[in-house]
Amino acid sequence: MISEIDLEKKLKEQIKVIADEYLGGDLDYKVLLTLLFYKVLSDKWLAKVEEYMKEFPETQAYILANSEYYVLYDESEQKLLTWHKAVKEREISSVINNLSRILRLNPEFDKIDVLVNNLRTFTAPEYIERLNGIINGLSMIDFSKTPSKVLNSLFMWMLSNYVPEEKPKTKEKSEKKGEEFRVTPPEVGMLLVKLLDIEPNSSVLDPALGSGSFLVYAYRHVEEKYGDSQIMLYGQEITKSIAAIAKINLILNDIKNHEIFVGDSLSNPQFSNVDYALTDPRWNQKYPVEELRNNPKVKAIYTTYVTDGFPPKNSMDWGWIQLLLYFSKKKAGIVIDNGALFRTNTKIEKTIRKEIVERDLIEAIVQLPPKIFDKSERTGVIIIFNKNKPKERKEKILFINASNEYEKHPEIPAMNRLGEKHIEKIVNVYRKFESIDGFSRVVSLDEIAKNDYNLNVTLYVMPVEEEEKIDLEKELIELIECEKDRNELTSKIKEITKNIVTALKGG
Repeated sequence: MISEIDLEKKLKEQIKVIADEYLGGDLDYKVLLTLLFYKVLSDKWLAKVEEYMKEFPETQAYILANSEYYVLYDESEQKLLTWHKAVKEREISSVINNLSRILRLNPEFDKIDVLVNNLRTFTAPEYIERLNGIINGLSMIDFSKTPSKVLNSLFMWMLSNYVPEEKPKTKEKSEKKGEEFRVTPPEVGMLLVKLLDIEPNSSVLDPALGSGSFLVYAYRHVEEKYGDSQIMLYGQEITKSIAAIAKINLILNDIKNHEIFVGDSLSNPQFSNVDYALTDPRWNQKYPVEELRNNPKVKAIYTTYVTDGFPPKNSMDWGWIQLLLYFSKKKAGIVIDNGALFRTNTKIEKTIRKEIVERDLIEAIVQLPPKIFDKSERTGVIIIFNKNKPKERKEKILFINASNEYEKHPEIPAMNRLGEKHIEKIVNVYRKFESIDGFSRVVSLDEIAKNDYNLNVTLYVMPVEEEEKIDLEKELIELIECEKDRNELTSKIKEITKNIVTALKGG
């Protein structure tokens, strides 16, 4: 039986062939993800039908699969809506129409219609050959026995490789309605979830949802630690198509306890209070802050923990932080630009930082390694907030400098990633809340106040530069061997030279 690692590798190879051959231009990753979703859904559903057909007639097996999984058999019209049925008709329209019907029969598939509508735009003759190529390629892959964990890894790999890189914002483009989509490295999301250590029977929110990966990691963490994952997940995303991608991600991971909203969380949050909140928002996001000031619905978000917490219009970093604090009851965590810890080009950010520090809400700050988000030198940090700090952690912040905790990325040259050993090292020191020379330090709020509320991790803990250890005995032996080799080589050269001179004289 093929291992999960080998299966994942094989699937990536197969998808890469399809993507490299047929994607390009307008026909982008969203088309492939939508068709992949339909194929996986069909394979999983048919596998359940096959099991039921061992005991029941075909139609009854369809109905039972509908009740156990999702509805892919239209009972009112007695019509099978699977991928395999649609592909047999050899018409792109059949695939799209069947998928549209599935969305209507499954209310939990709301939000995905935007991707199906996007698929409809590629039925013109110039796209048909490439669409057929994608469909034929996916038809060759059987996802029926693919574990959700492998599907999640495949999904995130596809996003990392085929979502276009963020483009520089133009003046004409709305500051508020950006379409940027940066895929957070999976290891960063897993680290954040482990630091929050989410408990069962909890509610979890990501207000800058993106691909939905943070919610998936939260679900998996609880499932693996406690054997079950009775948590409720909430997410909000400003862009409809990205919210749909997150929806697909959660469905492919067999996560049913979730609700996704579409809209701007900063000005129109549609969720309620939760136990835990976590996110990786767009860093240094420009925003029309005056709209927030004039919006009574959200005023409390930016004035509850700071007297006047409306951030500067050139960076919403501390706006996102206040949003997390306002809606979380236990803990919150954010992945954010390193500069948010110490920027002084505006008094507003410094004031917000100062008041949140004084309220003793920050529990830990982790400096992440370079080149894990992209190939540039920009660095990020994780900040953990705790509204219920244990007594021994009150009026203290744990600073962890993990800038040296990385390994070379196995797939992307010139990039790094957090390895499992690095994640465990960070998590363990956080749980123990201890100082380790060159790695972590527990700092009092009084010391932070003396540093003018500068939270730059390197101000409190710098990595210890490893000095090269010299084994004198080993070095001496090697030197003697080198000297011996040199003498032998010199003797050989002299001998060869002597023979050459003799030969010349004799000639």
